[in-house]
Order: sequence, then C-alpha cells, then structure tokens
Amino acid sequence: MRDSDDASEPASFFPELVEGPRDELDNFALSSQSARLFRTTYVLECFGRERRGANVNRRIEHWLQERNLEMFPAIADADFYGEVEIRRISESSVSADVTESEYVTSSSPVQAVSGVNSWVLSSLKDDAEELDFLEYGASVEDAINKMKDRGRSKLPVFFSGNDRSSLIGTVKLAELTFEKIEENSKLIEKTTTQVPVVGTNEKLFDWIHEILKNGFVYGKNDIGEVVQIYTTFDVARYMNTISEMFLRANEIEELLRSFLSRVRESDLRDAKRRFKDLTEIPIDDVGGKFFRRNEISPNGGQDSELRYVDSLMFGDYMKCIGDPKIWDEHFSETGIRGIDKERCLRSLNDARLARNTVMHFNRSDSFEKLIPSFESLAVWLRRVSDR
Repeated sequence: MRDSDDASEPASFFPELVEGPRDELDNFALSSQSARLFRTTYVLECFGRERRGANVNRRIEHWLQERNLEMFPAIADADFYGEVEIRRISESSVSADVTESEYVTSSSPVQAVSGVNSWVLSSLKDDAEELDFLEYGASVEDAINKMKDRGRSKLPVFFSGNDRSSLIGTVKLAELTFEKIEENSKLIEKTTTQVPVVGTNEKLFDWIHEILKNGFVYGKNDIGEVVQIYTTFDVARYMNTISEMFLRANEIEELLRSFLSRVRESDLRDAKRRFKDLTEIPIDDVGGKFFRRNEISPNGGQDSELRYVDSLMFGDYMKCIGDPKIWDEHFSETGIRGIDKERCLRSLNDARLARNTVMHFNRSDSFEKLIPSFESLAVWLRRVSDR
C-alpha cells in the first residue's frame, strides 16, 4: 500500500527525488557506532519524500549498500510512525546499545527495534494519511458537519488538538444522528471514553481481532501521541488485497499443475535435477540464449543479488534447520527453555503441510483448522528470533 513509482527506472537515476540534508545519516555512516535508531519519517525526508514508493525505497537501499550498512526493518516494512535501526553489516549479529542520545529527532527514549520482521499495524493505511479529529468544546453540530464533510463515521476527541496525547474518547456519527439531539446538548456528553489505543508498531495480526470486535483501534506513536485510527474498513481493504493476490497466484498454480500433469513424472524429475539455477534454462529453441542474472533477481537486480535464503522453499527450511551443524550453532545454544529439536522440526513439518494445503487448496478445504499449525511454528520461531 505504498504510492507507486516507476519500478523500471534505474536505481542510479532518480531526478524527481530532491534530497534533504543527511547530516545525521552521514555522521553515523562515518562514525564508529555499530547501530543507531532513526525515525522512519526522518529517513524519508533525507531522500526528499514524505511517503514511501518503489523509487525512494530502492534509493535508500542503494545508499545503505554503498556504505556497508543495513536497515531493520527494511524501509518498505517499517512502521511509518516509528523508527528503523541502521547498523553495520559486519556487526549485525551483535546487539547494539542504543541510547536516547543516539535517537534522531526524538525527545524521549524508545525501545530497540524488534528482532522479528513482521507486518505492523500501520501497514493498514497509506503513509501520512491524515487523522481527522475534534477538540474539547466543539459542538454537536460541528461534529456532525465535519464527519459528513470528511466521510467519517467516527472521530477522536482530544482535549487539545495541539496535544495528540490528550485523547478523551470517540464520538460516532450514528449516535449523534440516530435521534434528535437537544439544542443545548454538549458533545462531551456523547463521547465514549473506553477506546482501545495500541502502538502503530504492534504486530498487525495480533490486533485484527480487536479491530473487528470494537470496530476500530487508535494507533499511537512511541511518545504516546494518537496518530491514526484503524477500522474494520481498513482491515477489509487490506485483506481483500492479500486474498486477491492469493487467489490469483492459486489460479496460476492450478493451471500449471493441470498442464504439467500430462508430462511423465520421470521427465519432471529429470528436468528438476538438470537445472540447478534459473540461469541454466535455455529460453530459445536452439539453446543458445539464457536468462541473465539481473533478469531473475528482484527489481531486475538493481538493488542487490537475490540472497540464497530467499530462494529456499519450505522443504529446504526443514533440511537447513534440521542439519546437525546449523542446529547446534544456532538453536541448541540459545539456552531457551522448551526448544527441543524433535518438537521444533515436527511443528515445522506441520506448518509445511498446512502451507501446501493453503497454496494447493480445493474448495472443500477448511483453512481455520490449519491456523494452529502455523501458530505452533511461530511460537518457537519468535522466541529464537528475539534472542
């Protein structure tokens, strides 16, 4: 849900990006610090944008690579109202001590960036989408007119519009117009004070149930300011996008499997063994033309070569995690209670089977029963990822 830029434009040429001062970014790049936190909005401002898009995302990644730096989470996945951590690749495995004084444009300390890259609540809306609101002292008529003009069914009420941490509650258009309001009625008397407020950097899927139950939640930034409202409409729009992509991908897979079912199994196995890499596949009749490396890489290879880990499939995950050397070095030494190899690998296999059922489904499948298999895998992966 980012504003779309021309994804075909070379990463080295962005004439429309008017860069801002990068003093803090450059100071960090030249310093001996191993990591530092920056506001997402500050990073975008440095590259001349208020919102994310394909061009500015690539430009930021290119800037990082030139300086042997990495960003976590990646700019495309970051909480717009939160922060990102920039760190040196050579020291990325070492947790950095990030203090308040190292935090750019912030007047209060923040928590270090989580070690798990996942969708966050702010993913539900486009960057910098305006939050409409009312102030204490507004009239009922003011509220009705503003909600109708802005197409809102509800609005937050702040004690002061200059202080977004002064949330009083919520007023709903339906409740104000359901019956005739007395002429001297006060808006504050129609305000609901028990409203859910959560961080915009919280994991999205932890709060979808709460949004569906309450109709909405408010999102606050790291200093407690309410910066956005997330509604059932936002969830529906977001899920519709995901489900449409899933259904289209599934249709393509069904068509491919239908065609390949006509091919002898021995020929399929031989082809899979013959080509270890996509660049080995001849794409013309005479066998003299092949894919170039940049053609099979994300973004045409403009950002970076495809990491090997990005080419792995679920069965490969099992082979890698089950490998005695990898397990001993990265899992058995974590010291986390309950991380038992057999239990972990069995949960990985259950998730693999569930994933295959989802991606190769038929209309009689019930997906709800598969969710616990994904969650059982996520439980221990979160624990080891947070170490």
